Amino acid sequence: MVRAHGTSVTQEPDSLPDTETSGLPEVSKPKHHPHNLLQHYTLTGTAAELERMIEEQRPFLGKVCLSGQASVWYAKPNTGKTLLTMHLMIDAVINGGIEPSNIYYIAADDSAHGLVEKLHIMEDYGINIVAPGHNGFETKTLAQTMRAMIVRDAAAGIYIVADTLKKFMSLMDKNEGRAFGELIRQFTMKGGTFLALAHTNKQRGSDGKLVYAGTSDIMEDFDCAYVIDELVGAGNGRERIVEFDCTKRRGNVAQSVAYSFTTDPDASYAGLLASVQEVDPATMDGLQRQVAIRSDAVIIAAIEAVILEGITTKMELARAVGAREGLGRQSVVGIIDKYTGKDPDAHKWDFSVGERGRKVFSMLAAATCASD
Repeated sequence: MVRAHGTSVTQEPDSLPDTETSGLPEVSKPKHHPHNLLQHYTLTGTAAELERMIEEQRPFLGKVCLSGQASVWYAKPNTGKTLLTMHLMIDAVINGGIEPSNIYYIAADDSAHGLVEKLHIMEDYGINIVAPGHNGFETKTLAQTMRAMIVRDAAAGIYIVADTLKKFMSLMDKNEGRAFGELIRQFTMKGGTFLALAHTNKQRGSDGKLVYAGTSDIMEDFDCAYVIDELVGAGNGRERIVEFDCTKRRGNVAQSVAYSFTTDPDASYAGLLASVQEVDPATMDGLQRQVAIRSDAVIIAAIEAVILEGITTKMELARAVGAREGLGRQSVVGIIDKYTGKDPDAHKWDFSVGERGRKVFSMLAAATCASD
């Protein structure tokens, strides 16, 4: 206590205790083991730098390919995957704000005539086309160039479309698939975008859907995967309609989207591109229903015939139709359930509850008229 002119003054101590942290152990700076070689690779403290490098996840190609991701599209040959890719690249430049000089389409599966035809179109939009055998580029050059871009932090904002994937790696070799997947992951981690076009197997799966060709490594290592299939029998006969069906999804991409384009044999490639249109989802629902009915037509006709013969309970129907068509009973039951209901636009038959709760099937009036 110190007194000054009769006033009591309390002398402040040199340091006051911190009531919020008193009693807590002191935090010391981390000490690294001198032989800890992993410390050389740590990213801690570089978040801001990496954030500047990462490409914003915005749409690149329509609703089916995002910037900063690795995507793969599978389709049968001549389905239109290259046509759709070029259409969507042009749209990305015109409407998506993508810088065309940063897009590199690698045309590794085209004829000389097709290459020149596409080059004339892409030149109008400033999109780059690269092809093996030109300017010293070979298929192995792609991986070499991407590795150099990764090391130099030059991948950010670059879009690469490889057409087709089998030209750059063996789809049947797991080691190649794993190594290529790791390369692409490093490229996208540095802000690049990669899309590969690939083929499906010739034979469909047991569910009738197309199956991707090769090992599962690419499918597992990439962010998004789509299978593109034609809706046979859909459209007006002068156009082809194909559907993108998502089989692996990361980010805000569509589960399904469809496009139509002309089948005019006299149309130029520019004319084909100009004819591409996205199919309205409401229209697509109706088209899918039409295609399903056509594919199920034989079984539907057999079920209708058996009902009209007086066999009207579900299991009796399934047994009779299965025996006639050589089908498993469960497959027939699936078709019976699929077309059961009261809407004549979507259904073929309905049931009423009979004795002991038995479901007795009968044809809808509209369906009966349609089959007469």
